[in-house]
Amino acid sequence: MPPASSLPAPSAGRSLRRALGPWLLGILVVGDILGAGIYILVGEVATEVGGLVWAPFVGALALAALTVSSYAELVTAYPHAAGSAHWMQVAYRRETVSFLVGFAVAASAVSTTAALSRAVGGQYLAAFVEAPAEPVAVLVVLALAGICWVGIAESARANAAMTVAELSGLLIVVASGVGGILAGDADWARLTDSGTTEPGVPAFLAAVALAFFAYLGFEDAVHLAEEVRDPGRAFPRALYGGLAVVGVLYLAVTVSASVLVEADALATSETPLLAVIDVGPFPVTDRLFAALALLAVTNTALIALTTASRQVYGLAEQGSIPPLLGRVGRRRTPGPAIVAVASVALVLAVTGGVRELADTTVVLLLGVFTMVNITVLVVRHRTGAQRPPGRRTPAAVPVLGAAGSAGLAVHALVTGGGALVLRVGLLLGIGLVLHALAERNQLRRQREGR
Repeated sequence: MPPASSLPAPSAGRSLRRALGPWLLGILVVGDILGAGIYILVGEVATEVGGLVWAPFVGALALAALTVSSYAELVTAYPHAAGSAHWMQVAYRRETVSFLVGFAVAASAVSTTAALSRAVGGQYLAAFVEAPAEPVAVLVVLALAGICWVGIAESARANAAMTVAELSGLLIVVASGVGGILAGDADWARLTDSGTTEPGVPAFLAAVALAFFAYLGFEDAVHLAEEVRDPGRAFPRALYGGLAVVGVLYLAVTVSASVLVEADALATSETPLLAVIDVGPFPVTDRLFAALALLAVTNTALIALTTASRQVYGLAEQGSIPPLLGRVGRRRTPGPAIVAVASVALVLAVTGGVRELADTTVVLLLGVFTMVNITVLVVRHRTGAQRPPGRRTPAAVPVLGAAGSAGLAVHALVTGGGALVLRVGLLLGIGLVLHALAERNQLRRQREGR
């Protein structure tokens, strides 16, 4: 195939609308990272490490911060809807490398959508109505696809509204924690109490991988680069600021949970954050908090589905997959891409559980993060003085980011077993089939043009 730059855009005559300013982008980043993981996985993390639940979140934050630096450098230099796939093309000039990384990002976002749509039917919905998880997940995916189809500005406004709700829920947890501490209910020794668990290095790494899911989302924002005004200034502020806000809030939540709830109770509770609120002085009903949690989970699923469709659109635009998926409809949104990613998310949501789908997302993105961190160094070497101006991080940062991401990905695959390997393989296999179809069509056009 010819290089991506020489391929015609399938959506000739139309382009994505630059509707996002720096503030709305920042809210999108916070909203995408914030909420889902901390609401649904605190108990899972506590199962691995007990009252040390705060420590894996700190470790995951450090790893995320290393990779955010690489994303901020690359997106300011090369803003493109294909995101990391475009950067691979710049660095390695090999279509296969670019495609595999780009499709892995899209697959991870689809898996995230499925996991969170499945989570909507979990313990928080039970506060209102008993309903099977699978039908609920189907309805959630269809509703989110409809919002995504309407337009990016409308999706962003829906996200902003739900971000306020999910932030309110976590602030209630923090306020309850502060109230319990001031009332003398805190036991600071619990911060190092693992309960009946015996967390060694393997258990801690498993907990870090789970906690890492709570920080995912910053990578989604770069796929909106062609819909952001002045991306060179907006993205670094949004990425660094968003991760800092979420990191501080997560630390406050997990420390509150550790000091106010016994380690074993934290690990066995289906709603550990509600346990923190029960200790606090505020009369917050289970239904109110459950409603806020549902909005948090749905919010993250909405952005994951939105950015998955933009990633698929970008891959089609550069010719890596069939051009049909790169078409832009009358509303100037990538309709075929939205339908495609929503369809795959539906299949995943009815065939996998929340933990399994979260592990799938983490493995896919850790592989991508490894490549992105390496690519920062490759781009610097290959472009030299011709590289577009922008911010640079010390070389040690992407080196540490690559090593940490690769190590955690291997550990997750080993502990996840054959089912995890199969799910990751099937998702990437779908991409390889689409890629093969695009190559065949390109070769056919070349023969016809002779």
